[in-house]
Amino acid sequence: MLWTRCFVIDMKELLSIENLTVAAGSKLLVDQVSFDVPKGKIVAIAGGSGSGKTTIGLSILRLLASPLSIRQGSIFFEGRNLLELSDEEIRRCRGARIGVVFQEPLSAFDPLFTIGRQLDETLVAHTKMSKQERYKKILGILSEVELSNPQRAYESYPHQLSGGMRQRAMVAQAMVCGPSLIIADEPTSSLDVTLQVKIAGILDSLKKKDVSVLLISHDLGMISHVADEVIILCQGKMVEQGPARQVIDSPRHEYTRQLVLATM
Repeated sequence: MLWTRCFVIDMKELLSIENLTVAAGSKLLVDQVSFDVPKGKIVAIAGGSGSGKTTIGLSILRLLASPLSIRQGSIFFEGRNLLELSDEEIRRCRGARIGVVFQEPLSAFDPLFTIGRQLDETLVAHTKMSKQERYKKILGILSEVELSNPQRAYESYPHQLSGGMRQRAMVAQAMVCGPSLIIADEPTSSLDVTLQVKIAGILDSLKKKDVSVLLISHDLGMISHVADEVIILCQGKMVEQGPARQVIDSPRHEYTRQLVLATM
């Protein structure tokens, strides 16, 4: 059974998180966080190391590892509370309706299989495309993320690609099933400035397709250029939220001011 679009309703907010609280034992890692991700917008979460940014992304995907657990809250996506889905339902959602760009693609990709095969497995799991249709789709996506030789990338193992090429291949994997939301966790952290600009441009272009992006990043410079809104986290709490350029150019909270001075 495939995750289909039958659950999509005409709502402004594609993703709506209310009072999300995540703990490890008695320690709160995310404390009553609430925010929305509208359709076709990029919403960024920024904060220092240990602020809870990645924990929120993993909570949406239901990938929290023990001893972390969601203590309270709701995560509505396309009209359904992800926290109430069965394991099989959330597995069908991942990749099909929610794509993920991991921070380190070399460890995220399986080193034993080519990029093409791994993207093909995603399509096999979530679509009914024929082998030829999948092949054409993958080459098209690899071209879309500006890989100059899609056929070469398709046939390459992860270690045979440069860091920038692997990151773009990871974006392609997140996009290949046509999800409505992509979670991008520090997608430019290990890249040089030129490649950072290229990845940021690819993420920005997704808005033209009405795809939403939840961008998890410490790079306020990139956030100021591509994000519509930004949420600032400090020790699991939201300390500031608003239009990205406004928050970064005129921060109101002292923590945000320190973050801007440290990263811009």
